[in-house]
Amino acid sequence: MHYKLSYLLSQKANCYVTLNEAQIQTGLSAKEVQQQLKKLPIKQESTVEDKFFVPAVTPRQWANLISQEPMEAYSEEERRSLIFLMSYSQYEELSLFHFQDFLEISKGTAIADIKKLRNLLEKEKLALTYSRKEGFLASGEEEAIRRFAKNCVAFLLQSSSGKFGLLYWLNQQDLSLYAAWRDTIQEKSQLVGLEIVPSRIDEVAVFLAFSAKRMADSQLAPLTDRQLVRSLTAYHASEQIYQNFFDQAHLNELDYLTIILMTVTQGEIQDIQLDQLLSCSAEIIHRMENLSAIGFSNFRELLMNLFYHLVPAYFRIRNGFYLPNVLIENIQMEYAEIYRFTKEALLPLEKLAEREIPEEEVGFFSILFGGEVARQKEEAVQEEIRGLIVCPNGISSSLILQTELNKMFPTIHFKASNSVDQLQSISEESYDVIFSTINIESNKQVYVVKPLMSQLEKNQLINRVQQELLIPGFSLPSAKEIVDALLPYIEIKKGVTKEKLYKVLNKKMNRMIEKKEDRRPMLTELITEDMIQISDQPLGWEEAIRLTAEPLLEKEKIEESYITAMIDKVKQYGPFIHIGKGIALPHARPEDGVKEIGMSLLKVKEPVLLVDDEKHAIQLFVCLAAVDNEAHLRALSSLTKLLSDKENLEALLNAETKEEILTILAKGENE
Repeated sequence: MHYKLSYLLSQKANCYVTLNEAQIQTGLSAKEVQQQLKKLPIKQESTVEDKFFVPAVTPRQWANLISQEPMEAYSEEERRSLIFLMSYSQYEELSLFHFQDFLEISKGTAIADIKKLRNLLEKEKLALTYSRKEGFLASGEEEAIRRFAKNCVAFLLQSSSGKFGLLYWLNQQDLSLYAAWRDTIQEKSQLVGLEIVPSRIDEVAVFLAFSAKRMADSQLAPLTDRQLVRSLTAYHASEQIYQNFFDQAHLNELDYLTIILMTVTQGEIQDIQLDQLLSCSAEIIHRMENLSAIGFSNFRELLMNLFYHLVPAYFRIRNGFYLPNVLIENIQMEYAEIYRFTKEALLPLEKLAEREIPEEEVGFFSILFGGEVARQKEEAVQEEIRGLIVCPNGISSSLILQTELNKMFPTIHFKASNSVDQLQSISEESYDVIFSTINIESNKQVYVVKPLMSQLEKNQLINRVQQELLIPGFSLPSAKEIVDALLPYIEIKKGVTKEKLYKVLNKKMNRMIEKKEDRRPMLTELITEDMIQISDQPLGWEEAIRLTAEPLLEKEKIEESYITAMIDKVKQYGPFIHIGKGIALPHARPEDGVKEIGMSLLKVKEPVLLVDDEKHAIQLFVCLAAVDNEAHLRALSSLTKLLSDKENLEALLNAETKEEILTILAKGENE
């Protein structure tokens, strides 16, 4: 149901209206009005020519219709949130009976919920008080009360039962209350050029509708950021929104309303007063590059994307507003390394907001960075993947294999088939991957295939190449596609539905994907005994970087040019390789001379002053040679995790032998 129909339902009931009247009331087109009225599941009276019957709709019915989902029983947390918001709204004097009746619970359950809510509020230095004269009321510092209320609204909107409860309470006051706030916010924001995230407008509209009585009383203390807030475009929208509902404007309320709007803005933000956040965005990207040894190719595009997300995030974090992230557990599992680096990279935002960044917010930033890494990888694959076919079984077999591979992987450029002997004379720089009918040794990825493959073997090869090289256009079929393909040839047992088959198969496929082996090298596979050095000699910073990289050069994992590039980058950009806590991560780009992924470690007994600056005293150098933006992340993430633990870091800095260092690395890797 369209929420705008509430304007008509709140003004007219059990009467007839013309189509023109209905359009004026709702702002909907003639076609939309007719469609919406027909959807009302309420018995209509006999028709009258050229008019439509508007039935009486109860607050409960309308809440159900707008929610658009079957009503479920409230959870304990939902009940506590609704009890608080009912008291917060101050729409009427509330007794225990009101909670019982609204939530349809027993007296004992209501008392238990209130007790748990009070315990929760106590931690926030708030209270739920009761008196016979005023009923239940939320008490404490007004800004803290509103923060708690807004977070309750955000939480409740995540479920159908929570959304129903919010709308049901508002509808008891006025069926069009939610619609009025929603439309006013949207209309006034558009007038001043402020874009609101469509999926977040419900949260703001519901919260402000619940807050209306408190806003009229204006109990807020002046905000610390009021000078900045009043200079923003959103402030002008706040003035117009406030004037629409209240006779007298309160400056503190306008400031607060502006902050609420800023938490849900989107698109390009023109306010020059937010340049500090643009600088913060740039610093975060640089930190992310340094911590993860990833080079982002399109810096400006990433900067603007990050800035657009960071602006509302800053206002949420600074003011303690909760943004639900239902994917947070998946993000922490699937983007584990990116999440860890992102959390560290966001330190400038944390300092600016003067609050710890919630994991849900870190998750959203992780998706942004993870998406950029994946995009760059896909672009690199599309532009650079060159395949070499090795088939010593004869010309016919070679041609058949090349034809089949061209069909399977149209985005790979295949070179003419070659014998094993010819392979020795071909430069490794001219190809990226080998498809061979026999096992061969190579520094490049090798896929062993048959000249003639069955469909199953083709599928297995496609999926493997797609997963490992990210060839676009190929992916595992969905559970639905598999079941639908099999249905003409199988009989489904009684009681088993297609949906159940989808669910079971999908679960199995997800488990297989989760169990997929991570082939990226581990930290202890890269930093082996021969990659560790301990020096008690005084060293200059350039000398220290050269010494750190020596094992990689000796093992031919890098070229001399890579060492020069690392030093030149520090000269050009300053001590960016200092990642904190006396640890430096010298690195350059793969094209600067990396032949194979590698890491080496140098521990110095006498701190080395990076760029001769006492602020950058280094005790531990870890040289990274990365072949791309991903292969090294598993190992580097383990190292970052290890170094972020105070006990492990101290042990590493105090280690005197290679064996001690290896033990500490292995311990940190397994934690």
